[in-house]
Amino acid sequence: MQIRSMLVVTVLVACGAKATPAPGVGNSSTVRSSPELQQMPPSSGLAAPWIAKLDDPREAERAVTELEQLGDPAAIDPLGKHWNENGRPVRVLQVMISLSRPLTPEQAKAQFVTDYEATGRPASWARLVPYLRTAVASIDMENPRSVDNAVKAASIAEEARLAAVLPELLELASQPEHKKWFAAQIAAIRAIGAIGGAEATRTLLALIGREPPAHPRMATTKEDARAMEERFSLHLGRTGAAINALGVLPSAQAAEVLVKQLYVTPELFTQIRRALVANGPLVTDQLRSILRGDHTGVNELFRARHLDRYCGDRDDAPPAQCQPVSTKEFYPAVILGDLHDVKAVPELLAALKRPARPNYYADDQPSGTTQHQAIFDSLRKLGAEEATAPVRVMWKTAKNDILTRVFAVTAFAFLARNDADVGELGKIAADNTADDMLRQEAATAYARLARDPKSITLLVTLAKRYTDEAAKKRKAADAAKPGTAKADAAREKVEKAWTDAKTKLMDVARNPASTTDQIRAATAKTKQLEDDYKAAKSKHREQTTPYRNLESAAKAYTGFARMFQTHVARIEIAIRCKDDAACFGASLKLTAADAEARVAQYIPDVATWTPDEKAGLVEAMIERAMLELGKRGAAAAELTDTLLDAASSDRRIVRQSILLALPHIAKLPCARCVTKLDRAIKAGEGQTTLGDLNFETTVLRNYFQWAK
Repeated sequence: MQIRSMLVVTVLVACGAKATPAPGVGNSSTVRSSPELQQMPPSSGLAAPWIAKLDDPREAERAVTELEQLGDPAAIDPLGKHWNENGRPVRVLQVMISLSRPLTPEQAKAQFVTDYEATGRPASWARLVPYLRTAVASIDMENPRSVDNAVKAASIAEEARLAAVLPELLELASQPEHKKWFAAQIAAIRAIGAIGGAEATRTLLALIGREPPAHPRMATTKEDARAMEERFSLHLGRTGAAINALGVLPSAQAAEVLVKQLYVTPELFTQIRRALVANGPLVTDQLRSILRGDHTGVNELFRARHLDRYCGDRDDAPPAQCQPVSTKEFYPAVILGDLHDVKAVPELLAALKRPARPNYYADDQPSGTTQHQAIFDSLRKLGAEEATAPVRVMWKTAKNDILTRVFAVTAFAFLARNDADVGELGKIAADNTADDMLRQEAATAYARLARDPKSITLLVTLAKRYTDEAAKKRKAADAAKPGTAKADAAREKVEKAWTDAKTKLMDVARNPASTTDQIRAATAKTKQLEDDYKAAKSKHREQTTPYRNLESAAKAYTGFARMFQTHVARIEIAIRCKDDAACFGASLKLTAADAEARVAQYIPDVATWTPDEKAGLVEAMIERAMLELGKRGAAAAELTDTLLDAASSDRRIVRQSILLALPHIAKLPCARCVTKLDRAIKAGEGQTTLGDLNFETTVLRNYFQWAK
């Protein structure tokens, strides 16, 4: 199948004909009158001999290489003719693209393009456009070369924002999905978003608004599941690409479509979230309306599709077996935090009064997250002081479920503006009968709020309790270790005998001279030794279990001790910096040696810590410092660049702490916030371990794109 543009007449490559460019785009008079070509420095003429050799099959390949190295845009049209007449090789189109790109004098010199070392080379996109249009319009899914050409053409149209290629891109993007040309469709959609315009927005909205195919979970056979999985994956891929593209084209219509899409394709929540944040104020009121329950469009969607309950993966369970879900509240709760609009606090707090529900089920199992978790996380990002009192009540109320109390106490430290509740938090942290999760989060909140030197005493006391227990377990483990060594040796001896027997059995079996009795005897001996090894392994497990349990307990107690000791660093920096914002900002340059020296008076054995444990001290100090700066808001605005310059950190706690503080201290609008966060994102590209950090950075960057 081929796509035929109404604006470009193309002929099948198999027919050997040249593509006729669209009127007003590819004809020679239009191209040569282009302003960009009038600015072109004169050609040295070195390209002419190689242009002439393009028609010689024996010289053509070398001619293409030489023309690429010469860098003369005058070769674009001759190369285009050669490309059209010789099956449109991808390599030739790539050279044409290279010759069309602008070069600065420095770039020309670095690439040895000598004709332009003094003047630089302007872009020659007008010469290239007819061939890009042909590459996109003549795509043939049965011809991989054709697909590769379309991908390259769409990619350069995206890079150079070539609006002249838009009609062909729109047509390709709108064709039925197929895995053979899927990569080209995705490239076309990305280019459409980069070029923009009303037509681009309409096409992207149409792509997003398509009804999804049946979900693979509805399949009744493995064969059906495979086919449905392919169709559904292609749909999600193209829809996700359209959402990403629409995210850079904010509009009221886009905002409305994207909000509903949260519930139509929840699998694309990450892309939709990023795009909605880019739409900013256009979606805030809609999300608040959803939380209030008065968003007409979303309410109708939920009624029509029964999205407020889970009735099995195939939606066929009896009504009495259906389970309520919090999908409606979960998604807007997450995004409202990304939008940093404190006007949403009343709706978020009101939603907290509703019962916590899983936001989805899969395979009849509830997700590990509820709308309460999303709401508390948003309140943490907003840092709104007016939420302090209601959140305080939630973690102090013992009858609340434990997860609600845990999430509440975590958010509380980012809301409270004083240390009035430190004593209560300390009691929970020290209570051995309290839930472990609640104790740990209470200890962390304690360390994020305390600023009195006396507060460190509790942490030191708790840490000593665990270091003492760790020492006891370590001593007992050391006493048990000799027995473990003997058990190891006994097991290894039996294992070696079994391994040797297996080797001998293989030798006997392969030897043509071996008799049946010899093979039978070797087999029986190997089987007996295998049984002996299984018994020895079981005995070894019994003999070594006491040591392993003691060793594990010693490590666990040490881990708890380190947690409390690391919290000392959070309080230490608050005591030392007091109200000095510059001091908190300087924490971003702390070294492990600095942190070690500053807590040594409280943690005598800190010099024996591992490098990772010492790095944890630095991260704890930075986290507290960023929290303090965020609470100061505009009073810490002078440190905006300090934080932005450190935002490319690959240390999770450091980057996250910076991202939390920046929207509170940066003076709006903040163009440099966008620029520097773009640099941070680029620095993390390709590093899989930074994927989620880069996403969070992108979300904040999208906020600063429109925040005023």
